[in-house]
Amino acid sequence: MNPLRIAHISDTHLGYRALGKTDPLTGRNQRSIDVENAFADAVTDILKRDVDLVVHSGDLFNQTRPAYASIGSAMRQFRRLEERGIPSVVIGGNHDTPRLRSSGSVFSLMHLVNPTIRFVGGYETEIVPFPELDLTVTAVPHGRLTEPIPPAAFPNPETRNILITHGFVPGMTQVGHREPGEEEIDETLLPADFDYIALGHFHIRGEVRPNAWYAGSTERFGFADEPVVPGYLIVELGERGTPPVVETVKTHARPMLRWRIDEEETNEKDAIQIAGLILEWLREENKPDAMAMAVVFGVPRAIRRQVEQILREEAAELVWTIQVRGASDVLAGLGRERVDLPAIDLEQLFNRFLETERTNGNHDPAFSARVGEIGRAELRKAQAALAAELANEGS
Repeated sequence: MNPLRIAHISDTHLGYRALGKTDPLTGRNQRSIDVENAFADAVTDILKRDVDLVVHSGDLFNQTRPAYASIGSAMRQFRRLEERGIPSVVIGGNHDTPRLRSSGSVFSLMHLVNPTIRFVGGYETEIVPFPELDLTVTAVPHGRLTEPIPPAAFPNPETRNILITHGFVPGMTQVGHREPGEEEIDETLLPADFDYIALGHFHIRGEVRPNAWYAGSTERFGFADEPVVPGYLIVELGERGTPPVVETVKTHARPMLRWRIDEEETNEKDAIQIAGLILEWLREENKPDAMAMAVVFGVPRAIRRQVEQILREEAAELVWTIQVRGASDVLAGLGRERVDLPAIDLEQLFNRFLETERTNGNHDPAFSARVGEIGRAELRKAQAALAAELANEGS
């Protein structure tokens, strides 16, 4: 039986936008272009490595309705694989999967343009045979994990077997927020009798079982991804039932820097002095194309804003972009208690407003009850959306 070489790539998040900086040639968001370039660089590297199959374990796109430029970018890269005759299987991740089944998926469009690529979105497990490779691929998209009955997966005893799925394996160290819509992978979906299990969703590349690996992401998305080393995996399978041999491959991505300045260092310093500390750090790092964040403790928000304004003018040649955050910003983004801002309960404030309006005779009880019901629901929806945005931005 010939060895089988597989490129396992994941979490490309085409269409991701952040930081409000534009590419001077196209006028598009620069981070969107960074993400597209990272995917293209990974495909370029894959084409040099004599692989038999490419698997993408979800979150090809960052939204269920990606922009035309993002769709075009994906189509071009898969066309490069098609032209070399390399088969590929792509599953839907939580970012690719519509919340309503009736919405449809961009994957159906991708299949029309890249007909030899197998795109598996939706809510059903699909079995994809590759008899010429002595291989069976079991594709379990994110949508299938949302069903009430957990999916089951059984290997084909006559071939080598790969399972692809997208979710969070319990026991993994969480980095940043848990995403809205994130699904856990049941232990029954990690059977030892699969030759390899290709996992997506967790952006830090690594082994979770002897036969199960996260490929990581091809770029960093928000400062919660600072520990991420962008890239993908080359997996070699030998005889059926033998352990996979996994090689990690690093690819180019925009650098990300984060520095913590404790209260002892900021104590009694003004905005100019704190900005000076950050400028010195940036000179030492010497990464002018990096996105950077300085987290300062013990500094009021007004001074942090002054520091950020100084850095916009003074740090242009030292770093691509710089953000200044406080403990309250970062800890709130991680769902922890704010340390330098008073806690605000928006629902409590809203309820007080309704009570005042009733007391003043501006609202009758039935109207007030209905407004309260709708308002509280909208507040919770807005807070969930903010939590998702904070997870993406890492602050």
